[in-house]
Amino acid sequence: MATVLTVTANPLLDHLALTPWAPGKVTRLQRIPAIAGGKGINVARVLTRHGHRAVALGFAGGDSGRHMAKLIEADGVTAALTTTAAPLRVGFQVVEPGGRTTALIEDGFAVTKSEADSFLNDLAKRLPADLVIVSGSVPDPTLADLYRHICDLCATAHVPCWIDAYGPAMRAALAGAHPPLLSKPNREEYGSDQKPWLAARELHLTDGSGVVTVRTPDGRFRVVPPSVAEINPIGCGDCYLAALAHARLTGMPLQAQLAYAAAAGAVNAARADVACIGPEDIKPLVGAVLVAPAS
Repeated sequence: MATVLTVTANPLLDHLALTPWAPGKVTRLQRIPAIAGGKGINVARVLTRHGHRAVALGFAGGDSGRHMAKLIEADGVTAALTTTAAPLRVGFQVVEPGGRTTALIEDGFAVTKSEADSFLNDLAKRLPADLVIVSGSVPDPTLADLYRHICDLCATAHVPCWIDAYGPAMRAALAGAHPPLLSKPNREEYGSDQKPWLAARELHLTDGSGVVTVRTPDGRFRVVPPSVAEINPIGCGDCYLAALAHARLTGMPLQAQLAYAAAAGAVNAARADVACIGPEDIKPLVGAVLVAPAS
């Protein structure tokens, strides 16, 4: 199988509670498990369940960062986290019966220039790989050029780079000399100005549980995911991207790739846990995905 480097610049040590709860009251649970959170880590977890070698790169510091690395490794993913002086951010999710999810997450943490340089040097040493996937936000506003630098490193090593991100770091990558080969914004991230996104050779525009609009060099498509009883929407886009990467790396035809990706996103939405799916979960829903050419 393939070697995929995933980048989660702004990971978090998340905590998941599966329980009904009421604001203003104490809810006692036997255990609130910690999970390795962050979009690229979700991608890595799904790719590992498909038999690929996934390496999760990112920034992390403090006791929370060390705990994060252990959780990543426990999922069979290689943790390659650049240590920061600032502690890793933390988050908390409550998933209630019936599917309502409430999430509280810290926004980010400080990253120094020397820490950013160390991260880029580590990434460069791990190239070439079969694919690099960059996901999510940056933890510090000073890292606005980070994704552009990653694209440049990938171009030099002749490695395809996909980016699922937004904001200044995404705009800088799209405007750089070597924009990402594939981008996957959602409707909110895409905004009203499509021009910056034209720099990406391929675009997958998601809309929650709605239609995915796809532009590729080989055509445009409308992808209609199957209808499922939604429990937890967190991580569905990450599962879509991981499944797409697996389908492409293993040589599936294009429309089959799109169907497999959409099925993965739907499967994840129907579960409480995040990005803990493999082929045995995805394949039963592939036939329920509609993929049609679009003008």
